[in-house]
Amino acid sequence: MIDFTVRIGVFFLAFSVLVLWQWLRPRSPLLQWRQRWRHNVCLFALGTLCVRVIQPLLLSVIAFFSTEFGVLWWLGLPFWAVFLLSILWLDCLIYWQHRLFHRIPILWRIHRVHHSDPELDVSSAVRFHPIEIVLSLFIKGLAVWLLGVPVEAVLAFDILLNASAMFNHTNVRLPVIIEVWTKKLLVTPDMHRIHHSRVSLEANSNYGFFLSIWDALFRSKRNNALEGDEHLKIGLPDTKTYQPTSLKDVLVMPFAVLKKHR
Repeated sequence: MIDFTVRIGVFFLAFSVLVLWQWLRPRSPLLQWRQRWRHNVCLFALGTLCVRVIQPLLLSVIAFFSTEFGVLWWLGLPFWAVFLLSILWLDCLIYWQHRLFHRIPILWRIHRVHHSDPELDVSSAVRFHPIEIVLSLFIKGLAVWLLGVPVEAVLAFDILLNASAMFNHTNVRLPVIIEVWTKKLLVTPDMHRIHHSRVSLEANSNYGFFLSIWDALFRSKRNNALEGDEHLKIGLPDTKTYQPTSLKDVLVMPFAVLKKHR
């Protein structure tokens, strides 16, 4: 219960701070925020009903019973080293999970719900189809069990992942000098913005959510939009103007046939 309370408390604190930031210093005007927020909040609520309430408990139980049997504990490392390695390995896992959701057609049909947002702000961070949330739960659960990730690392990583995802979707721009140095280690809003381009080549880059080192290491990092940031269009890749107009459209997207270049 304490675990769940900490997660929820940090989530809403980070969400509130970032909403205030993008309201006071918006990167660009948001013209469709009312409809988008309705969709994104509804998806978040559905995700919560599906697994977000039980996810922390499930992962913690898995971590509790796997601690002595996971790969990380076979190395005979002290707890602090296991803790740090757990954070790194889980973040690398999320990077590859995200990359595979772009590359495998059946998974992309589910993940494209996230990319159908025609504008980008902090609410976009919770725009995931319930099916993707369930799949992600199983993938993380399996990783926690196989690696032997300690309960403390599960909690820390979940907090870091949620906070960083909200941060890099926020409609803000960091000062140039801070942006240059920050994105050497962390994913920034400008870096992740490129990932939400309607151009496939740009959308298939910058897969990281927390650490940017994986994109650099696995050669998927893109620092600038192909035609310059001022010409970058946010939305579903390979479409010009498409966007779902109702919550029903959002929910059936994994099963619908969408026309490219529309």
